Amino acid sequence: MQIPTTNSRVAALPVLALGALFLTLAMGLALLAGSVYRQIVESGDTLAIRRTALSYLVGQVRRADRADSLAAGTFGASDALFVHENDYVTILYVYDGQLRELYMEEGTGLSPADGLAITPLESLTVETADGRLTFAAEDADGVHTVSVSPRCGVQEEGP
Repeated sequence: MQIPTTNSRVAALPVLALGALFLTLAMGLALLAGSVYRQIVESGDTLAIRRTALSYLVGQVRRADRADSLAAGTFGASDALFVHENDYVTILYVYDGQLRELYMEEGTGLSPADGLAITPLESLTVETADGRLTFAAEDADGVHTVSVSPRCGVQEEGP
């Protein structure tokens, strides 16, 4: 059995130092990649919430695009979209930080708190101009708008 000499120990030192440096750099890169991934997921979630709210509103307009079925107005303290179907109405509005939907028989007198929460949203503005319906949704990143031109037109709903 051969006893290691001092020269072989000194020769192994640069190899160990290079291995330690590689390990340190690999760990740093993994931590950095994890941080970047987390930021991408968070921004993707925010975009998905915004897209969901605006797409849902446009989808409701497209679904109910027939004569005298769409109206813009207020419900509670928020702007709202009213979708009329026979003796029933679907009201889309923001209450307590959520886009909500309330489906009820007309004239039942339910309150904004009774609606079903769809997705988080700070505020919603519903505007009508030139037969076009514009939704402005506000979230933590600012105000985002979408416009849709229903074939049936849009009525004004009283409070």
